[in-house]
Amino acid sequence: MSVSVIGAGPWGATVAWLIAKEGRPVSLWSSNETKRAVLRDTRKPPNTAIELPANVTIVDTPEEALQAGLVFLAVPPAHARAVVKAAARWVRPDHRVVHTVKGLEPGGLAVSTVIAQETCCLQTGMLAGPVAPAELWRGDEMAAVVGSRFEALAIEASEVLRGPSLRVYQSTDLTGVEIGGAMRTPMGLAAGMLKEAGLGGPTLAFLLTRGLAEAGRLADALGGRHETVAGLSGIGDWLVTTHDEDDPVMQAGRRLARGERCGYGEAEARVRTLIALGEQERVDMPITRAVGAVLDGTPMIQALAGLMSREIRFET
Repeated sequence: MSVSVIGAGPWGATVAWLIAKEGRPVSLWSSNETKRAVLRDTRKPPNTAIELPANVTIVDTPEEALQAGLVFLAVPPAHARAVVKAAARWVRPDHRVVHTVKGLEPGGLAVSTVIAQETCCLQTGMLAGPVAPAELWRGDEMAAVVGSRFEALAIEASEVLRGPSLRVYQSTDLTGVEIGGAMRTPMGLAAGMLKEAGLGGPTLAFLLTRGLAEAGRLADALGGRHETVAGLSGIGDWLVTTHDEDDPVMQAGRRLARGERCGYGEAEARVRTLIALGEQERVDMPITRAVGAVLDGTPMIQALAGLMSREIRFET
């Protein structure tokens, strides 16, 4: 089986390393010529603790990368459409493209939808879950999930990725998996604010459980299943984020709680995208809206008070 990875940032390089260390040949492409040269010369991706095996080939064009049948797309959501559009002329209907993007395009579309709009690719999926690269590099046991509407693709991708320390599950609810990944950002920002304010475990538990309800409503509205966000792509991923003091999203939340600027433009854009999508779909998303209010200058304590004063209703 031929496999390629488009995007050679820390996560894209890690995906290539993960597949290659089990003996599979992998093509890795970055749009950055300097980065390609560094990877060829050193085999050591910047900001990682790994060395790419010899069976990872650094290719110079998307055409070369798309000679593979199974393609992993590892680029930020804001850049996804441009990268996909640039590669579209070489995409075939029989390609299988699995993205790793934990966020929605600025217009509110999932990256799988962007791929479908810009190319003739018929089968798409997403790799998600509580996989922390640093722990993966040292061999800690963990699990992930591949979501796809095509069961065969979910199985194929999980077989390629799994190894002695990584167990990969499958889901046919691609929408639910993508929403679970996207909701990581508002949950992480909110958790960072709570921790900076000195609020403890019960408040965090309140945040995460009600966040599940919020994300579930959005998944249902978009044609997914609310129970999916209670799995690895949703709460599983959020738990890793909210317990990692060094996570950039958590650090941004702490700054917001201190009345400072977010300092993380990508996270801010992702929250605003989710708020707009919730309004478009008429989905009640009080936590995400509260995070957005803090981004707009509302003091964190005031935003939290607003959540606590909402009408009491039956838990579902």
